[in-house]
Amino acid sequence: MCESKVYLATTEGEKLVLQDVTSVKPEGDGYRLVTLFGEETHVRGRLREIDLLKHRVVVEPLPDDSS
Repeated sequence: MCESKVYLATTEGEKLVLQDVTSVKPEGDGYRLVTLFGEETHVRGRLREIDLLKHRVVVEPLPDDSS
């Protein structure tokens, strides 16, 4: 299978956002994720790592704009 897991990098480690992801598309300030089953979600951030052999994508949060 070619599905991946998408993680959000946090100060505590990596938090699973979605699994069985087949599509990652840039959208606004993040990425639209779509699974094999049609589930969609948006994750805000920028790409930190894509490891195709391990089927994982890591997104890091954007810097806080509130300051």
